[in-house]
Amino acid sequence: MIYVVFRLAKNYSCHLSPLITINYLTATILGVLLFTSDSSIVWSSSIKWLPFGILLGILFIAMFYLIGKSSQKAGITVTTLANKLSLVFPVLFSLLYFNEEITVLKTIGLIAAFVAVFLTVYKKELKTTNFIFIVLPVIIFIGSGITDSVVKFVQAVKINSEEASIFSSIVFLIAFIIGLIISFLQKKYQKFKHFPTLILGILLGAVNFGSLYFIINALNKSTLNSSMVFAINNMSIVALCAFLGTFFFREKLNKTNIVGILLAIFSLYFLI
Repeated sequence: MIYVVFRLAKNYSCHLSPLITINYLTATILGVLLFTSDSSIVWSSSIKWLPFGILLGILFIAMFYLIGKSSQKAGITVTTLANKLSLVFPVLFSLLYFNEEITVLKTIGLIAAFVAVFLTVYKKELKTTNFIFIVLPVIIFIGSGITDSVVKFVQAVKINSEEASIFSSIVFLIAFIIGLIISFLQKKYQKFKHFPTLILGILLGAVNFGSLYFIINALNKSTLNSSMVFAINNMSIVALCAFLGTFFFREKLNKTNIVGILLAIFSLYFLI
């Protein structure tokens, strides 16, 4: 839904900075509302995870700007694939840092995932294609991988399940503050009154909060190892966004891109 909302925002002439800022305010409020634990206990332990919350807030808003631009320019299929194939980073991190089993199939999956990203963003018309539309998905691939790896580390080492909502809220609060500063520096404060930007920003905030909150809970509470959680989640998102991008937004893919998508599904299967 994050990619779909960004794509819809283009149709309604929404401005990216206010859209992202409203999104993070909504996500922050949701985190506070869902927080039910003893605040004194949580805040006393926050010193362990607060620096990581600040780091993730910065990474989140940086990646959101890139995802927003890429969704509108390169398309949601390519953007989603670049973002979700970044699971090779947290999977590799989990395998190495937490000593999860490294198998031949997982190695094949990791290599195939890297190749799939480049096949999916490849365009034959490189001379007539804006180079930034190719670079954006590649940067998202690397940046999202680093972000997901930090999330995995914090979930496993720094927080418990009771702290998931307040940690998510702090991450989004940091991102909101940065987004607000950017909006005012760009003199986009009048754009906050744009009704489609307000509505889509709130919707974006709800699904954005859910994406972090539920992945942390899935990692905490499911009986699956972390590499499997990331793989199942990301494979589902790639498949759904490829369907939505093709049939609802009429995004065009060349044969090489289609091979890349099939290779992506193939690689994710071997990572499970």
